[in-house]
Amino acid sequence: MQVSTIHITFFSALLSAIMSAVLVPLILRLSHRFGWYDVMDYRKVHTEDVPRLGGVALFWGFFVCQLVLAFGLGIIPLSSPLLFLLVGFLFIHLLGLVDDFRNIPALGKLLGQIAAGVFVVIGGAQIRGIELPLASSALDFSIWAGPITVFWLISISNAINLIDGVDGLAGGISLIAAASMGIIHVVNGNVIGVLYSFTLVGAAAGFLVFNHPKARIFMGDSGSLFLGFALGSLLFLEDPGFAGIHLTSRAFLLPSITILLLPIFDTVASILRRIRQGRPIHSPDREHLHHKLLDFGFSVRYILLLECSITAISGAAAVFWAVSRISDRIPVVAGEIVMVCSWVFVGGFFVLVHFLNSRRKRLAEAE
Repeated sequence: MQVSTIHITFFSALLSAIMSAVLVPLILRLSHRFGWYDVMDYRKVHTEDVPRLGGVALFWGFFVCQLVLAFGLGIIPLSSPLLFLLVGFLFIHLLGLVDDFRNIPALGKLLGQIAAGVFVVIGGAQIRGIELPLASSALDFSIWAGPITVFWLISISNAINLIDGVDGLAGGISLIAAASMGIIHVVNGNVIGVLYSFTLVGAAAGFLVFNHPKARIFMGDSGSLFLGFALGSLLFLEDPGFAGIHLTSRAFLLPSITILLLPIFDTVASILRRIRQGRPIHSPDREHLHHKLLDFGFSVRYILLLECSITAISGAAAVFWAVSRISDRIPVVAGEIVMVCSWVFVGGFFVLVHFLNSRRKRLAEAE
């Protein structure tokens, strides 16, 4: 990266962090005045009224910064289809904001997510294929690239929404994931990807100032749905002004999954659990990973540290994979082995927690 790009990236991250942090106190004041609080129920950890609209500050910290880069500084070309991404991000944020107030039915929410995903696909952030690990073959998605991308974006959006259950968790995991993706873009030389990634890091950091334990504000669906969509698209951003990118977007599905392993495993486990119990897959419960860890007696701070550390390990594995793809000193197979090992590590952790939790329940019932 050129020095000027480093400066612009730092400016972008700092500006989004400041804007996000400055907007939160205003939202807090309005929330306390009008009673915009998160609804308490048996699944929630908090025991008092906490405002739920922190996602507004998080989103606008990111969004305004991107507008400054595009219209103010001209860093992002005005004719670039990347601007469609901002429309998609705005749409999904507004969808989540309406849901925070009105509780949109599951079907309506799904249709809204599909519409937002279409905007992202039009913007060019598409999953065009997948390179299989430890194999020389690759699969091109061809005409299915668009639908698969929309499905991916919806899945990650809901995955981040599902882990938003304890103070700082969704924001902390998203910050680490965005930083990992930003470093991969640095390795790959994709300036647009770097700017988007670290702007998101800054926005999440500014919000976490008020969301870390004990949280003064929650992000709500307006924040979690946006974060999921943004994270789902970051590694598939193509820089139209840079033709020398080492790796194309076809290579990035596996590292994207690797970085987001924790929320993905939690979502898959939730779907399988609800199918097994004969309930709709969108029905809420108190069986997510953070709920199980809470039932084991771990504190919110410990759970936050544990899950963020696991995400950091996954992110480091994905970054090592990216370095191995362009390095003359590190074999490509070494990067792929490290990435597969991270899958085994996170998967093993989930299986261990599942069986220990089942054992805990059996012992509790026997008493």
